[in-house]
Amino acid sequence: MTRLGHLAVRFAGSVRARPLDRADLAFVRHHLRPEELACWDRLGPADRAESLATARATLGALGPDADPAWVAAALLHDVGKAETRLGSLGRARATLVAGLAGHGRARAWPNAVGRYVNHDELGAQRLRQAGARAEAVVWAAAHHRRSRWPGTGIPPEICEILAAADGEPFPV
Repeated sequence: MTRLGHLAVRFAGSVRARPLDRADLAFVRHHLRPEELACWDRLGPADRAESLATARATLGALGPDADPAWVAAALLHDVGKAETRLGSLGRARATLVAGLAGHGRARAWPNAVGRYVNHDELGAQRLRQAGARAEAVVWAAAHHRRSRWPGTGIPPEICEILAAADGEPFPV
């Protein structure tokens, strides 16, 4: 899937997002520590649904004996989006503006677009302050920036699995 297709699917899902059911919430609670759950609880319905789908896909790829840290990293990778305080339309606008201006440039902006583009850093900071597992912190900071993956200490094959589970298109 192309990056544009990925974003279109995400937007459609965010508009139709519903709260998770009890079984889904039990899955999340089972895989997160209390301090991590406090960060995850700040997410809106669309982000919760997306994080759950990412965690289930990660678990499916890694199998039943998966290291719990990778499932937690999948659940928590986008917690910084809660810091942006943008709804679906605001995020779509921010994505478009950042794409046109360049993500590197938009990261320096002190506005909603800059916060949204920096959701990876904001999430890592929130997780670090909460006392989350190191794996979740470094994955949150690096998940959209492949160039950072080698410095995370996360095995490359795990980075690929986490990114694929998140629906990230692979570079050609």
